[in-house]
Amino acid sequence: MTIRFRQLDEATRLPFEQLLTHVWPHRSADFQAAVVRWRYYTRPANGGTWLAFDGDRCVALIDSFLRAYLLDGRRLLVRETCEWFCLPEYRPRGIGTLLMRKMMAGAEPIFGISGTAASLAMFPRLRWRALEPVQKWLLAVKARTLLGSLLRAKWPPGEAVAKFIPNAIPIRPRPRLVMPSRGIAEVRDMYEAAAVPLPSPRPEGLVQILDQADRDWLAKMPSRLARPIGLVFLLNGESVGASFSQLEPAASGIEGRIVHLQIACGAAQEIFNWVVTETARRLVDAGAGIIRCWASVPEKIAALRQAGFMMIRLEPTYWWSRDRSPAPARIDAGYLRADDAIPFH
Repeated sequence: MTIRFRQLDEATRLPFEQLLTHVWPHRSADFQAAVVRWRYYTRPANGGTWLAFDGDRCVALIDSFLRAYLLDGRRLLVRETCEWFCLPEYRPRGIGTLLMRKMMAGAEPIFGISGTAASLAMFPRLRWRALEPVQKWLLAVKARTLLGSLLRAKWPPGEAVAKFIPNAIPIRPRPRLVMPSRGIAEVRDMYEAAAVPLPSPRPEGLVQILDQADRDWLAKMPSRLARPIGLVFLLNGESVGASFSQLEPAASGIEGRIVHLQIACGAAQEIFNWVVTETARRLVDAGAGIIRCWASVPEKIAALRQAGFMMIRLEPTYWWSRDRSPAPARIDAGYLRADDAIPFH
């Protein structure tokens, strides 16, 4: 039969959700319904979900977010591709590539981080340009959580083995707090101090920024996925830094993730160190046995290293624009992209 392409709307919602049972096969029906409702139907800027149909059956999908960035100081909407799935029996027909071209036909440039082996092999063929990689950093605090995370990645059924390791066995203490050497330093809850503006980051290149709409949406993530922690850092009453993190329940313990770090343009290295160490300490105090973070600028990388994080690997990044405008020479990016921060475990 002829493959038809349609966007997600009320008319295509039921077959789309039936396809998602193949994408997320290990979730209870009520949990999946809650995640789908939050993930697809309540996000602040719907980037568009394209679907492929064989008759009335939905056989493939590609999803994207639209999010504001700074590009050399100019505010710009960027498309972030994410969920990209095709039923195995339809993959030889090139449906995935056709869906990606639907996304590429939009006006916005596209920014991608990491991906499957198949998608990473396809990007160069679609003339996407490689940018500097993002570094993945990890702070291991508890042996049980670390082992559980490693088993989940290599052998998911074996994650339960980590439960036999006492949760109290440490790998290292929480990071030592680094404070600014001068001035009155204060940390506020991002949600309780909503009137405090987040600092403006260094504008060169492609820079992620956390808008209020995204803050509000992330705070409504189903609690079985994660619990948010947002912090604003003030020095002498002026906002100089912010972090958005989350605590993620897993079978072997609580895991932490620093989703976004936004530091004021011109801030000294000690401000970066303060934001990272304070954020990590709060995650550890809340029970996190490991903490993940992506970073791509030297100041954030230095702060993670100073706090005891270890660099695990490089994540490739890609850029595509329909008008073939120059790719960003520098990127400041982390987990605040598409659904990179959503713990699908």
